Amino acid sequence: MTAGQTAGRAADLAGHLATHLVASRLAGAVATPAGHCFDNVRRMLAGDPDHTFGLSGWRGATVDDAVEALRACGVTLAEDPTALPHVDPAAAVAALDRHRQGFAAVAAARGRVLVATGHAFALLPHYQALACALEAAGCTVLRTFDSRRAHFRAADGEPASIRYFSGVASVVVHGSIVHTHRASFMEAVLAEAGGRRGVDAVFADHGFAGAAVEAGVPTYSIADVNDPALPLAQLQGRTDGVLVIDDGLNPITYEPLTAAIVGGAS
Repeated sequence: MTAGQTAGRAADLAGHLATHLVASRLAGAVATPAGHCFDNVRRMLAGDPDHTFGLSGWRGATVDDAVEALRACGVTLAEDPTALPHVDPAAAVAALDRHRQGFAAVAAARGRVLVATGHAFALLPHYQALACALEAAGCTVLRTFDSRRAHFRAADGEPASIRYFSGVASVVVHGSIVHTHRASFMEAVLAEAGGRRGVDAVFADHGFAGAAVEAGVPTYSIADVNDPALPLAQLQGRTDGVLVIDDGLNPITYEPLTAAIVGGAS
């Protein structure tokens, strides 16, 4: 295949992905009202651990900083609190390509990787495909603290464990996978795994991703328009792997994105 043919194929793929992102409402006009986004910005700036994601960059930041961080990730927020934000599909495709490149690099190096999600109801199949492909490439997909309960408590104080589903860490309480934004789970996992010296890359979201960025580990994350902590970290130069899309849709809608990361790295 010539260089021109390769470039044309890449352009076609980007076009198909952009079309899918808008049609599925992963990007384009997304479902979360602007007012909810601004509410979460204020919660982050107040230091709410469900919105800081374990990152420290919110200290000294302003609402304008958070809005600029989202804008830099392709998000347009209207002043009308009932209006829907718009995610530029081209920005999402570009971020997705950074995920593809990071995936390819760690796969080629047969690195040590952590894969985790606090949004298992939507994103678990996506991360499972990444973890399985990384293992097939010879990577070590870490499973630190698998099923060990003594170290963890959920936000409501209930005993919790980290369990791995095809290599993907999620938080389990009373036998059920729970939705969590907290960073404490990944902070413990990273400490046990040796921190940035023991982990080459992280693919994750929410507090799992924020804790990894805070620790200085190369991190490829998914963030929603109403979760400003990771975009703010990217604006501050602490990561370049933030993909902003709707993170709570039917798992099937993420399959073309997963294929672009895994297949594009082959």
